[in-house]
Amino acid sequence: MKFWRIKHPDYHSDYRNSYINGELEHPFGLPGVNCDICGNTWGGSRMLSFTCPDTFRHHKNIIKRWPISRSQHEKLQRELMTALSIKGEPFLTFRPGDSFQPCFLNVPSRPVGDFLWPTLSSLVVSERIKNILMSNWPDDIIACPITPRKIGRRDAKLSPPRPSTGEPEDIINEVPLEESPRLSPAYFEILIQKRSACPADMAPGKICSGCKLTNPDRSPMNIVLTPDMWNGNGIFYLWDTYHIFVTDDVRKVLMSVQASNVVFEQVRTPQ
Repeated sequence: MKFWRIKHPDYHSDYRNSYINGELEHPFGLPGVNCDICGNTWGGSRMLSFTCPDTFRHHKNIIKRWPISRSQHEKLQRELMTALSIKGEPFLTFRPGDSFQPCFLNVPSRPVGDFLWPTLSSLVVSERIKNILMSNWPDDIIACPITPRKIGRRDAKLSPPRPSTGEPEDIINEVPLEESPRLSPAYFEILIQKRSACPADMAPGKICSGCKLTNPDRSPMNIVLTPDMWNGNGIFYLWDTYHIFVTDDVRKVLMSVQASNVVFEQVRTPQ
């Protein structure tokens, strides 16, 4: 079995990266936590498919997202579960740092690629790619619609301008934008639902009884996927990282439809 890390092409500069891919915003999400049991202050970067309830969209902890105490965090999570009619367990169903839907896309140019790379922990794809992935690997992913917020008028193939600040992420502030932002065709955020197993030589780590933070004894130095780590999924994360992997079947399907703005890096699979 061959495995591939799916990623963006190598661009000539950070300016071109920002110009083509932009930024994906999730304005509503859970804050970090100050845990009184393990003593850690932390928050992850997981994207959820749940839509933030309207009644929470002005909640200071949902907007500001500064760390709060474990007891406050548990109370907030239970309130959100009630509002969303979810039965779950705090710090497992939701985790500190989780982001909710909706999400908003800002791109300094007109998006044309089948893949965009405005975020690290999820995929952004065109409608045709979303349909292919959902038809073939529906258990591995969830697709969420993206709302355009700031969309540039210029062709993505043109050279990116350099903003006056010199910062690539500021290109969006100095280019002509569409008066009525739209994405044609539509784009979707693809949320990866599966993970590989932990490497056999990695200690699973201790789990905090309060905030459920896992502290591995050590982290992997290399991106390695052994056959026994594979759980049978077509699209998945490498255990506790946000590196997105696909099987050879997924790669072949995407290459057969000439998916653009994406490359595949073969992963070492020691026997």
